[in-house]
Amino acid sequence: MSVASQQSDNARRADDERWQLIRKVAIELFRREGFARARLEDVAIEVGIDRASLCSYVRSKEELFVALIEQPAYQMTRRCGEALASNLAADEKLRYALRAFVEGLTEHPELFLLFSESQYLAATFEARDIVANADAYGKTLAAIVTEGIRSGVFRADLDPRLVMLGILGMHNWIHRWYVPGGRNTLTEIGDTFAEMILAGLRA
Repeated sequence: MSVASQQSDNARRADDERWQLIRKVAIELFRREGFARARLEDVAIEVGIDRASLCSYVRSKEELFVALIEQPAYQMTRRCGEALASNLAADEKLRYALRAFVEGLTEHPELFLLFSESQYLAATFEARDIVANADAYGKTLAAIVTEGIRSGVFRADLDPRLVMLGILGMHNWIHRWYVPGGRNTLTEIGDTFAEMILAGLRA
């Protein structure tokens, strides 16, 4: 599918009430059944339409999954880029980026699917842009760490790539244990993680 065609589909879906219902049902189905077990037919049944009607929006389970998470995922990377491009000190850039990550999860809970089903995304052709976006996010995060090392804000003995992988490991695993309405909010978790990370990085 061309970029222009994809943008056209996104614009049409955004203004469509049925698409919003499809999204809501699909997010819950993927969360409940997992990507491997969920079927396009199940989405159609729960929405109350036939498969042919659903296929006027998406042509496959893979395309549906990507449609649910692509815009929030791209937004998360854009906000990380905003942090890098800002005039803040490197430690505050990193704090901004990490806060944006958690805010993204708060505003778009469907992003939890991005992390819980990452093994399937990596092998899915339709998700190639999502995978590339994740790589771009990691590189941007590493660039913030590199800047902090060069400016003397972060320790000189750090490996930016290793730091980046550690940060992603902490944050991408939240979906395994976070309980909505539980002991800690996502904001509290994000702030605690940010303090832990920055305390270990500062020179």
